[in-house]
Amino acid sequence: MTDWFDRIARLAALSERVTTLTDGVKALAKRVEDHQTRLVRLETIVEITRPDGGVLRLAPKRGTDREGE
Repeated sequence: MTDWFDRIARLAALSERVTTLTDGVKALAKRVEDHQTRLVRLETIVEITRPDGGVLRLAPKRGTDREGE
């Protein structure tokens, strides 16, 4: 009978450890999502960079218009 109680206690401890690990995995998944968002931003910056080292202008410089460039 004592053996059964030991096994039940081990199962309870294992269950708590699984719950703790599940919470840890959820936290890591959130961090990965945040990193993915940041990576997309960096990829966008790289993609709009021209091969000659210039950066694509998304808006005209102040004081100039596009027709005069």
